[in-house]
Amino acid sequence: MTQIDFLDEVVLGDCLALFPKVPDNSIRTIHTSPPYNIEKDYEGYNDNLGTRDYLDFIERVLSECKRVLVPGGALFWQTGYTTEEEYITPLDHLTFNLFQKLGFRLKDRIIWRYWGGMAFKAKFTNKHETILWWVKPGRNNTKSKFDVFSVREATKFYDSRNNLFGRNPGNVWEVDRVAFGSNDQTSHIAVFPEEISDRIVLSTTDENEVVLDPFSGSGTLCKVAKARARHFIGFEISPHYHQESVQRLALQARGELLSVLSEILKEHVFCAVGTKKFSAIENKVMNLLSPFSLKPYENTFTKPYLDALCAGHKDVVKKSDKVKLWNDLEALLPPFGANNNGKDPVGLISLIDRAYMRAFKLYKVYSSAMRFHCAVKWLSTLQTTLTQSRKEGWKKILTSLTESETGTYCLTKDGITLMTRRKKFKVDAAEVSSLENSKDKLTTPQLFR
Repeated sequence: MTQIDFLDEVVLGDCLALFPKVPDNSIRTIHTSPPYNIEKDYEGYNDNLGTRDYLDFIERVLSECKRVLVPGGALFWQTGYTTEEEYITPLDHLTFNLFQKLGFRLKDRIIWRYWGGMAFKAKFTNKHETILWWVKPGRNNTKSKFDVFSVREATKFYDSRNNLFGRNPGNVWEVDRVAFGSNDQTSHIAVFPEEISDRIVLSTTDENEVVLDPFSGSGTLCKVAKARARHFIGFEISPHYHQESVQRLALQARGELLSVLSEILKEHVFCAVGTKKFSAIENKVMNLLSPFSLKPYENTFTKPYLDALCAGHKDVVKKSDKVKLWNDLEALLPPFGANNNGKDPVGLISLIDRAYMRAFKLYKVYSSAMRFHCAVKWLSTLQTTLTQSRKEGWKKILTSLTESETGTYCLTKDGITLMTRRKKFKVDAAEVSSLENSKDKLTTPQLFR
């Protein structure tokens, strides 16, 4: 993948001009939401084309998507509808034949069900969008990738017949829209929630595979991919949105180890913006993670069941023991939004769990069993990393964090500096003015290093 000059970047420019730089058969998954052709101001794109011109444009984009996807690769095409007077045309219906013409095969049709939205007086208020999961077929009927384990969600009732770690989330995803004034809001008019992209990235890709969004917008897919240690490419035509995306990505660490660690540092180590020495950070984190072992939890879970939770093995647990195990897990890690803090005998797993909750929004729908598994996996990864480089383990980890989350941390001679606790991603008025004044320069950047 080093052939891609702009790997792990959001690149400023027209996707049709940038696609030719992406090698054939190099992308595992594409998740995108194209312009809906409803006269919205996307700052750099004319969203008011005639139907024929719009379909020609979409077909050219789809042709490039198919070229760059690996055989069996996934294209998640997220759309709503376009309007004419008081009538609507669903975009998945309008463009359906283009996908078939190009040889894509439809694997699933996902409904994103949300709350809020613009109220109407002459029709029912919109409460959903459609995500079509298309697959690029390959030789010997290459199968598409799908791993349901990492996206299982909590069941509503305890039933011994159910999977220990939760249920398949199905193809109706109830996820709130990004609320006005929230930390995730950007200047973009159509920010989709991280949970949507996260579910797609986790279930259809492995670490270090490449995902792409040709209409990157607010950069959600790229941010999620970075957090999950996937490589990413984003194309964005608007200088304004591009700048916000770059800033947003600079506030995100790469991979789960660093993302969760960053949340622990911001909550427990750095009380304010400032500098801490490596030794002070190491001592503080190791005290927080003490006893740095799962031994105390053997008093709550039998050793075989503790091992099953750690490894993600569902078949080890007897049906007759499942309900008690779920109750014990929920007492330790209460469901998202519960009023109690749980009964963690040493506080180790619950501390990691809280950091996961802040780092990954999809985490709030996980079962207590899945959350326990994620926390233990994180702890094991940290232990392994420190063992591999015992002498300077923490220094290497913290250096990697500063190199990854460049908008938050800065490396010093013997420590790191927390530069900002900023969470919101909107570009301020001064930056907007600067972007507008330099718009002509930004539309023809030096794209490739």
